[in-house]
Amino acid sequence: MIPRFLNGLYWAEAILAVTAFSGVALALTADVVGRELFGNGIYGAQKFAVYCTAVAGMTGFALVVAKGGHLRPKFFDRIVPAQYEAQANRIADLAAAAICIFLGIYALQFVYSSYQLQERGLGLNVLVWPIQSIIPYVLLSSALRYTLFALSPANRPAEEGFDP
Repeated sequence: MIPRFLNGLYWAEAILAVTAFSGVALALTADVVGRELFGNGIYGAQKFAVYCTAVAGMTGFALVVAKGGHLRPKFFDRIVPAQYEAQANRIADLAAAAICIFLGIYALQFVYSSYQLQERGLGLNVLVWPIQSIIPYVLLSSALRYTLFALSPANRPAEEGFDP
């Protein structure tokens, strides 16, 4: 059940990231075409692309966590004996979950204050809290993943990344 849930969550977030990146490409292409062919770009296209980039980038954080590609201090690998690696990984996952929960709660407060103030974007006169909502979502989604990795280590992805 956990692997199926994690896989579904991964694909939903991947679709969101691809959709956001597609929004960037379409908005900027349309803006350039408008400038080159008609002498005017599309109002708000660049700001829309910035918002889409923020959503795609933040979603990328959750995707990296899902695939085990996150950065971590590797000096602990030499300190922790091999027989305790599984326990150390569980502790690391719980610590990462706690950090993500802490930051996610702070991000919720940040978004809620934007909601209360009805803050709007400068380039586009749109409410910013729906766009900012990606921040607590990604952090809390990652916290859930880390918690599930700690509770069920078989679901923890193999680490990917660069080893010099």
